[in-house]
Amino acid sequence: MNALFAWFFKLALAAAALIFAASLLLALLVVLVVTSLWSLLHGRKPQVAVLWTRYRDLTRGMSQGGPWSATRRQAGQARASDDDIVDVQVKEVHESVQRLPPRD
Repeated sequence: MNALFAWFFKLALAAAALIFAASLLLALLVVLVVTSLWSLLHGRKPQVAVLWTRYRDLTRGMSQGGPWSATRRQAGQARASDDDIVDVQVKEVHESVQRLPPRD
């Protein structure tokens, strides 16, 4: 009798776990659809499409030599030369003469 009860208990827990996983997937799908429609109504590209494009570009870059290779640098992103670097300009700061009296 205990073996039958244990088997039934395991079956009930497995069914509950499957229902929980299915409800999470359904909630994820609903949120995905709602946020995509919201983005489209506001004239923006859906975030899912943006992330997918970035992932595809990243994987394409990895297959072409990695993210730090020279082939990943695009024509518009030329390396900055030393002529473009500006050091900080020195400015002297004078202390204010008027100060509050110290607290007692």
